[in-house]
Amino acid sequence: MKIRTSAYVPSRMVGGMRIKWQDGALAVALLVFGIGGTRFAARLQGAETLDALAYVLIAVAAAGLLFRSVRPLWTVGITTVAIAVYLAQGYPFGPVLLSGVAAMYAVAVYARVELAAASALVYALAILPWWNDSLTSWITWSAGWILLPAAAGVLMKLRKKSVVDVRERTAISERLRLAQEVHDVVGHGLSVIAMQAGVALYVLDKDPAKARASLEAIRDTSKEALDGLRSELDTLRGSAPLAPAITLDDIPALAARMREAGLEVSVEVAEIELPDTYQLAVYRIVQESLTNVLRHSSPGVTAAVRVYAVRNELVVHVTDTGTPTVFTEGHGITGMRSRAEALGGTLEADASHGFAVIARIPLPS
Repeated sequence: MKIRTSAYVPSRMVGGMRIKWQDGALAVALLVFGIGGTRFAARLQGAETLDALAYVLIAVAAAGLLFRSVRPLWTVGITTVAIAVYLAQGYPFGPVLLSGVAAMYAVAVYARVELAAASALVYALAILPWWNDSLTSWITWSAGWILLPAAAGVLMKLRKKSVVDVRERTAISERLRLAQEVHDVVGHGLSVIAMQAGVALYVLDKDPAKARASLEAIRDTSKEALDGLRSELDTLRGSAPLAPAITLDDIPALAARMREAGLEVSVEVAEIELPDTYQLAVYRIVQESLTNVLRHSSPGVTAAVRVYAVRNELVVHVTDTGTPTVFTEGHGITGMRSRAEALGGTLEADASHGFAVIARIPLPS
C-alpha cells in the first residue's frame, strides 16, 4: 500500500486565513464578468448609467467568494448584503446575481446542511423586497438561482464524503491485512524458534550434532520471518519488489519446517487451480493452525493437513492427535476466520477431540 498525501493547493494568507488560488480566480472572474455584463444588462433594461456605488457593490459581492472554502458563511453574508443593497438602489438585475449562485453552492459544499438551508432562506428573503414581479415568479427564480446551486453543492459534498469514506475503508482494510500478515509471519517464526531453542538446550551436551541442527533451523526460520516482515514493510512503503506468490505448493515445505521443529505432520493437498488470493489464504490458515499445534501440543502429538475440493467448495482441514481441552480463541483463530470470511467462507475451530480447524470456502466461478 502506498501512503498518499493530500495534493498541495497553492494559497495565500489573508487576515490569518489561507485563501486558495481557485477561490481568488473565481472572485476575479465574477468581478470582471459582473462589471462588463452589468453594463450590457443596464442597456437592455433601459437603466440609467451605473455609478461608482454599483461597481463597488458588484466588487464586494464577488470578493465574498474569496472566503468560500474557509469561511463559507462569511461568503454568504457578504454576498447577500452586497446584492441586497445593489437591488435596493434600483440597479438592474444582472451578472451580480451569479455571485449569489456561487455563494449558495459554496455554503452547501463547505458548511453544515442546516446552515446551508438557513443561508438559502435568508438570501431569498433578502431579494424579495426588491422583486418587481409577482410572488410566483420570485419563487420560480429562487428555485432556479438558489435551490438548484444549493442542491448541486449538497450532492458534491456527498460525493466527496463518499470518496473519503471509500479511502478510509480501504486504508483500514489494508492496515488489518498488514497486521494479520505480520501476526502470521512473526508468530509462526517465533513459535518454531522457541521449539527449536528448547530442543537445542535439551540435547546440547548429549547430541551436539542435533543441537547444531536446531540452531541452524533457528537461523533459517529467523531469516524467513525477517524476510516476510521486510516484505510487508516494503509493501507499506510502496517499494515492494515483485516476489513469488505463496501457493499451495509451499505447504509441504511448511510441513517440513514443522517436522524440523519436532512436530510430525502429514500433508494431502489436492491439485486445484485457485487465484493467488485463495492460495495465500489457504496457506496462512494451514500455517497458523500448525503454529497453534506446535505452540500448545504435548510431545508426541502429530498433525494432519488436508486440502481438497468437494462439489463447489474448497475444504481446509487441519487436525492433531492431542487430548481434549478447553481453549479461548485468540488473534490467530480470529485472523484465520477473517481470511475465510473474506472469500465468502466459514471457519470453525474445536479442541474437544484434539485441536481441529476446518475452513469451507466457495470455489471461485
